[in-house]
Amino acid sequence: MKETEHNFWLDVTIFMALLITTITGFILWLVGRHVLGFSRSAWVAGHLYSGVVGLSGIILHIIWHWGWLKALRGRPFRGMPEKLRANRVVDRSMWITFIATNVFGAIAWAINLGDDVYIVGVPDRLHVVFGVVWTILTIMHLVLHWKWIVTTTRRYLNVNLRGRNDLQGQEKI
Repeated sequence: MKETEHNFWLDVTIFMALLITTITGFILWLVGRHVLGFSRSAWVAGHLYSGVVGLSGIILHIIWHWGWLKALRGRPFRGMPEKLRANRVVDRSMWITFIATNVFGAIAWAINLGDDVYIVGVPDRLHVVFGVVWTILTIMHLVLHWKWIVTTTRRYLNVNLRGRNDLQGQEKI
């Protein structure tokens, strides 16, 4: 598997994990109780597990892109093209809000661990605020990389579909 294909499938995994984390987070934030037959603890478990998968994927993503990130660090900000500057600002802001979201989420979880009655405190509220800001920044990040996302998705999905069609054609012969 090529490096680009590794990045693509890692990004798909991260996207799915964080989409689940975001959806379960909004359900917990807006409803907070039994929804669709699942208890609050089930929603929290789903939120935590998908969040850990997303966090692990993002750490791996950063490790794989470390050379690129290191190269950017040495370049003067003003000398960069506008799109690269925007990408750098969004990425750094994402990183800060992502760390804050996880730290405050972990604190809120640890404070309420084992409590039958869940009390919303400052860490919970900060977890939600940073999570919402991070979600907005993630959408901006996806918009900045939209061309790569579309091109790469077409490349890898078409290769797989062509491969299946070619095999089906051979079976008929």
